[in-house]
Amino acid sequence: MDLDNPDHKELYRERTQGNKEFFERAKKVTPLGVESNVRHFDPYPIYVNRAEGSYVYDVDGNEYLDFLMALGPKILGHNHPAVTEAVKEQAERADLTATPQVISIELMEKIVDWVPSIEKVRLTNSGSEATMHALRVARSYTGNDKIAKPEGGYGGAHDYLLQSVLADEDALGDEKRPNTVSYGSGIPDQISDLTVAFPFNDKEATEEILREHADDLAAVIIEPVMFSAGCLKPQDGYHEFLRDLTDELDIVLIWDEVMTGFRLAPGGAQERFGIEPDMTTFAKAVGGGYQMAGFGGTADIMNEIIPPDESNAQESWQTTAFHGGTYNGHPVSAAASLKTLEVLEEEDVYADIDRKGELLFDGLQDVIDDVGIPAHVEYIGSAGQVLMMDDDLDGFRDLFGANGDQFNDWFVEAAARGVLFGIPPQGERFFTAYSHTEDEIERALEVAEDAFKAVDHEYDQ
Repeated sequence: MDLDNPDHKELYRERTQGNKEFFERAKKVTPLGVESNVRHFDPYPIYVNRAEGSYVYDVDGNEYLDFLMALGPKILGHNHPAVTEAVKEQAERADLTATPQVISIELMEKIVDWVPSIEKVRLTNSGSEATMHALRVARSYTGNDKIAKPEGGYGGAHDYLLQSVLADEDALGDEKRPNTVSYGSGIPDQISDLTVAFPFNDKEATEEILREHADDLAAVIIEPVMFSAGCLKPQDGYHEFLRDLTDELDIVLIWDEVMTGFRLAPGGAQERFGIEPDMTTFAKAVGGGYQMAGFGGTADIMNEIIPPDESNAQESWQTTAFHGGTYNGHPVSAAASLKTLEVLEEEDVYADIDRKGELLFDGLQDVIDDVGIPAHVEYIGSAGQVLMMDDDLDGFRDLFGANGDQFNDWFVEAAARGVLFGIPPQGERFFTAYSHTEDEIERALEVAEDAFKAVDHEYDQ
C-alpha cells in the first residue's frame, strides 16, 4: 500500500470478492443493490446469509463480530434460542388471520405494564409507522395541524418527519431559528410549512419557537437521546424543561423511543430520565429482531382512535383518528417480542449490556487517546458512537465538525479485520448485546486500535 495515498478499502476488497459479485447482481434488481439506502456504503456492502449470537457471516464465508445488531433490534444477539423457539411454536399454531389474536393482546398487556406513561397501546410494523400514527392521533386530539421536532432528528421515513434531518448549514439557516428543510426530494413543499424545527438542548431558543407556534402545534416529537445524531444526550434539565413547557402550552409531548425503548431500561429512556411523556413510540429492541413497533399514551389521547358513534359509520369515521394495518400485531412477531421481553424480565440483561457498553465505549476512548487520533466516544448504556472530532457533542450542528471521510475509512478498515462497528454514517450508532462476551469486546478493541492507526496519519492536523 502507498502510505502517501493509502487505499483503506484494499484489504476489504481482497476479502470480499464474492460480495462484490453479489453487489453487481443485486444492482440489477434494486437501486444501490440494497433493501434500504443506509445499508449501502463504498465500495459495496456486505451481503449476509447467516447470523448467530454475536456474529454475522457473508457470502464469502467471512465472520464478523457484530456491533451493528440490526440497527438496534438484536438486544439479545442473533437468533436467541428462546426467541427462535417461540417463533417456531407460533408459526405452527397460527400465522396471520386478520382477527385479534391472544398473543398480540398479551404483548400489549406487557407493554402497558412496563411503561407507566402508556395506558393504552396499538401495534404497528415499523418505527416509521408508529410515529406516523402517533402524530395523526395527536392532531386529532388537539385539532391542530403543525408538529415540532428538533433539527437533526430522524423520526421515520414519512414526509412530516423527513424534515431538517440533514442539510448543509446554509440551508438550515440560523442555529437559534432553524429553517425547516426537507430531507430528500419527492416531499411536497407544503409539508415543510407544517413542521417546525428547533435546536435540541437549547432551552431559550426552543421556548421562543414553541411559544410562537403554540396555537397551531399538535405535538412536539423528540428522541430522548438523539441517536439520529450519533449519540446526542440531553443536558441541563432539557427534558424537564420541555415537559413543563408542553404542559403549559397544551402541546402533546411524544417521546420517540424507537431507538431507546426497551433498551435503556425496561420502561425505556423515560424510566432512565424520570419523565412521563403524553405519548410514546417504540420499535427495534421490543421485537427482538422481528417486525414489531407501536405507539401508546394516555387513555384520553389514545381513545381518539375509537369512533364516537358506531350507529352513524360515515360521520363517525370523519371524527376518528384512523389506525389500521393488515399486519399489525402479527402473531409470529408478537411471539418473538413477548419472548424477548420475558428474557429481559427474567435475566439480568440490562445490567449486563450496560456493563459491556462501558467496557466497549470506554475502551474505545482509551484506544483513541493512546493512538492520539482526534476523536471521542459518546454513549449511554449499551448504545453509542465514535465521532471523528475533538469537540464535545452538545448540539446537532457540532456534527458538522466531524471528519466523515476518516470515520468511513476507519469503519471499512475494521470491517476488513472482521468487526462491524455499526454502519459508516457518523449520525448512526452501534450497540452491545446480551450475546457479547468480554473476550469479544477485547478483540474488538484490538481491531479498533489497528484501524485507528491505519487511518490516523493521513488526517494529521
